[in-house]
Amino acid sequence: MVLEFGNPYSHVTADTLVRSGKGILHNLVLNGLTTAGDLTLYDSLTEGGTVIAVLHLDPTTSISVQPINFNYGLKFSTGLYFGFDATLVADLTAMVT
Repeated sequence: MVLEFGNPYSHVTADTLVRSGKGILHNLVLNGLTTAGDLTLYDSLTEGGTVIAVLHLDPTTSISVQPINFNYGLKFSTGLYFGFDATLVADLTAMVT
């Protein structure tokens, strides 16, 4: 018997559709942050629609040791879209099922 642990993931560095359809965002990991800005999480297939969260990420006020893990465990129904504002430069990993 082979046991597998962990969740599927998506590496995100720009605006992207992480998953279409229903799912669960388990965790979001901030791997690195170069330039401050806002990351908006949408229950949508595009950058618009229902806002799940807006994270203001700023390297001058964030914990200096990375990665930083955000535990969510939240359901989405249409899809999961990550929208980076014009100034955000970040490296993220999203664990989604």
